[in-house]
Amino acid sequence: MALFEEKERTRRSPRRSGEPCFDFYDSSGRNPYVVYRDLVNGWIAEFPSSEQLELISRMKNRNDAQYEQALAEIVTYIALKRLGHEVEIHPACPHPTNKPDFLVKDTSGVALAYVEVTSFGPDVRTVARDNREAAIYNGLETVDLPPGWLMGYEVRKHGQTAPSVNKLKSEVELWARNECGDDARVTPRRTFAAQDWEFDLTLLGGFNKDKNYERKIGAAMMGLRSVSPHLDLRVALENKARKYGIQETPYLIVVADCKGSIPVGDHVEDALIDGLFGSPSVRFRRLADGSMETYDERTADGFWGRYGDPRNTNVSAVALLPEPNLWKLRDDRWQPIIAYNPFIAANPLSHDVLPLPGFGLPDGDGDYGRIEGRSLADLVGLPAEWPPEDP
Repeated sequence: MALFEEKERTRRSPRRSGEPCFDFYDSSGRNPYVVYRDLVNGWIAEFPSSEQLELISRMKNRNDAQYEQALAEIVTYIALKRLGHEVEIHPACPHPTNKPDFLVKDTSGVALAYVEVTSFGPDVRTVARDNREAAIYNGLETVDLPPGWLMGYEVRKHGQTAPSVNKLKSEVELWARNECGDDARVTPRRTFAAQDWEFDLTLLGGFNKDKNYERKIGAAMMGLRSVSPHLDLRVALENKARKYGIQETPYLIVVADCKGSIPVGDHVEDALIDGLFGSPSVRFRRLADGSMETYDERTADGFWGRYGDPRNTNVSAVALLPEPNLWKLRDDRWQPIIAYNPFIAANPLSHDVLPLPGFGLPDGDGDYGRIEGRSLADLVGLPAEWPPEDP
C-alpha cells in the first residue's frame, strides 16, 4: 500500500500558500519530490500491512501537523529498525487500554524501552485564520499587473471572515493601472480593506517587462508571532508522561515540532534544555559590601525539575525533532537531539536504543553535558546529497 500512487506528474510550480503538504508532494514533478515520494513509500511498506492504512489515512487528511507527526512516527520506526532492534507496534503496557507507539526489544526479545512519538502543533483558531489568509494571498498572487511590476504584501489586520477575493483583486488591478508608470523608483502604497481584513500593498517596479511572472507578490511580510518552544515541549510531554503507567521499563518520548515553534535551528538545544530543566532566569544578590551581583538560574518549571526536586522520573529520555518534514535532516543547525534524564537510576535508557547526539552522562565518569551521537539522517539512510538536486 502506497501513500503516493504511480501517475504522471508535470507540475513545476512551487507550493502555494496554505496548500496542504500532501497535495503538493503528490503533484510536483520536480526531482526532489520524486526521490522524496519513493523514500516515504518505501518506509511505509516496511510497516505491517495492518498499520499502513492508518498512517496513509492520517497523511492524506490535508492537515499538515498530522502529516508531519505521522512522518515522525515513520522515521522513528525506521531508525529503530535500521539499528537492528525488534520493534513491536502498539504493544501492551501497564495501562489497561492505552498503548504507546512502540516497544523496542533486542534480538533475543528482551524489552529495551517503550517509545512514544508525539508532537505540538498550531491551535485550531490559528489554522483557520491561516487558511483564510491563504485564500486571499493566493488570489492576490494572480492579479493582473502592468508589465514589469510586482507587489509587496503585508497584513495590517487579520479578520474573522472570508471576504470576496475577486472583489479585492478588481480593486487592486484598478489601482495598479492608475498608479504604475514608467518610473520604477516610485513605489505607490495603499491600505485595502476587505470586510474585517486590512492589507498594506505596495507596487514594485523595475522588473523584466518581457517576462510573465506566475506569482505577482514579490515581497511579503506575513506578520509576527510569539513563540515559546520550550513551553510547547513541556505541554506535549506532560500529556504523555503518565498516560501509559510506565514505571519499571525505560521510556523514551520523541517530540516533533509541527508548529514551527523553533524559529531558527540554533535554538533547538535551548528549546530542549529549557523545556526539561526550567526556564532560564537572572537573579540579583546583594553582597556584604552593599553591591549587587547577578547570577544565572533556572526556574522550577522544568518537565524534569531539578536536583533535589525531580519530576516525571519515569521518563528516561526525550528526543526533539525540529522540522519533521525531512528536508533539513542534513542541516547541522536543525539536527534532532536527545536528552537523558539525570535524576533516575531505576530505568535508565541505554544510549544504544536511539543514539542521537544531545545531552547526558558520558559512558565513563563525568558530569552531565553534551554527548556525541549519530545523525538521524544517517540512521534512516537518507542520501548523502539531501535535499536532492533539482536540475
